[in-house]
Amino acid sequence: MTQWIRDIAVGASGRLVVGLCAGLFLSLNAGTAPAQSVGGAVDLAHVPSNASIVAYANVREVMLSDVWARIRPLLADGLGQDQLEQQRGLNLERDIDHVLAFLAPGATSGRSAGLALLRGRFDMTRLEAVAREGGATVSDYAGTRVVSIEADDVGALAMAVLEPGLVAVGDLATVHQAVDGLSAGSDIRANEQMMGLLDRVEGGSNAWAVGRFGNLSSLGILPAEVAGQMPAVTAFAFGGRVDGGVSGSLSIEGRDDEAGQNLRDVLRGVLTLAQSMTTGRPELETMVNSLQLSGTGTMATVSFSLPSEALDVLFSEVAP
Repeated sequence: MTQWIRDIAVGASGRLVVGLCAGLFLSLNAGTAPAQSVGGAVDLAHVPSNASIVAYANVREVMLSDVWARIRPLLADGLGQDQLEQQRGLNLERDIDHVLAFLAPGATSGRSAGLALLRGRFDMTRLEAVAREGGATVSDYAGTRVVSIEADDVGALAMAVLEPGLVAVGDLATVHQAVDGLSAGSDIRANEQMMGLLDRVEGGSNAWAVGRFGNLSSLGILPAEVAGQMPAVTAFAFGGRVDGGVSGSLSIEGRDDEAGQNLRDVLRGVLTLAQSMTTGRPELETMVNSLQLSGTGTMATVSFSLPSEALDVLFSEVAP
């Protein structure tokens, strides 16, 4: 059961988006206010206002893209899709439409609360059967069936169907919270700072992630010595698009104008070093030369665009 939940939470987000973001996907529900600035209607009603990191990916668009058609033959096991479908009746390429995920400070000090919301088509009878075989239990919470299991390293993991076609996967307390539903005005749309970050994501992105670093220490996802080096950076916003090519931009916000200038200086040095190290290697030069640095004040932004032709060069280097 533990491995099964991780297959969904990690496989459906991290592996399918191929590093763009560890996302979770959720399509628009009738009667909710969507975020339109990130290229499509995204329901944020299940994301609490204190979420520090929110990520999204339109898996369906990525799976239907020319880029994925080129990548898939290069993967020896096809993301382990055959085994996953045989054992659990879940086809990651066909059955999942969108993923929306978030991290927020948990009730337990040093531990974050997280949830992945997956919209798609699921054979819940088969998934529950597999979960029970792995030692999971099924209980009733507020009229909703909740599948859960204890995992030593992360506590209790759980899964629940919030409505037909919408599955929540995460720690047990956060899944319960999702079942209860958030009260009016308590979801992420009430957080002006986070919504402001969403406004910075380029329209048309089919994968994005935003976050504020002020709460990272309370999330427990970084070692104390690392978190202590982060104060100068306060937020980030990433948006990317996968279709015939791959493009995107990452904006990083510094604490003040001086921090912003320092960020731009550091990034400029990194880009210069990367250009010098890839000279004479066309497959890498194309990628590095597509990186563009911009920004003023507190902001530093790195953008890139790899057209189909550039991807042909890259993929030719890694093809069998």
